[in-house]
Amino acid sequence: MRLLGTARSPFAWKVRVALEEKRIPYVYVVAPPADPTSDVSRHNPLGQIPVLVCDDGTAIYDSPVIVEYVDGLAHSPKLIPDDFAARIAVKRWQALGDGVVEATVLLSRDERQPAAARQGADWSRNQQAKIERALTWMEQDLGGRAFCYGDEFTLADIACGVALEYLDRALPRLRWRQSFEALAAHAERLTSRASFRAGLPEIT
Repeated sequence: MRLLGTARSPFAWKVRVALEEKRIPYVYVVAPPADPTSDVSRHNPLGQIPVLVCDDGTAIYDSPVIVEYVDGLAHSPKLIPDDFAARIAVKRWQALGDGVVEATVLLSRDERQPAAARQGADWSRNQQAKIERALTWMEQDLGGRAFCYGDEFTLADIACGVALEYLDRALPRLRWRQSFEALAAHAERLTSRASFRAGLPEIT
């Protein structure tokens, strides 16, 4: 299998963590969507990454669908529970984690623009408020547990860990760890796993 992404993509990183946890072999291909010579648009009509290209040529996209596909390829460890209520709870964590990443990408990208080209203070405050509300919910829901949901490592932990690590790296000025101690401790536990160290996205 080939996973198409870029050196900076946090969503491709999320998929890589899942693949590493499941111990599924893959080849990571740096394929910027804007590069006309890349295979991204040929495999995904939306021209977005990540894209997982299976050995038979079937393309899977985007990251939530890829992770679910990856989880079905090997029985253990189980990243998405079979039980309906548990599965929805884990996917809700994924939605929040992905939302934090999306807002972080938008904010960090905007802050790299010349002042005249930026979106403005109201827009920035709105994006930052999304992040803060999500972190508040995560902190409260996590409580004193060792994992985001239940008693085992799941996709919820992958989504949470990716979001927090990416937020640390892309928007260090937010210093979120000072306000969310339980999340900060959980982030340390998660990012110490070998799977999280694979394919850390570049921040420039």
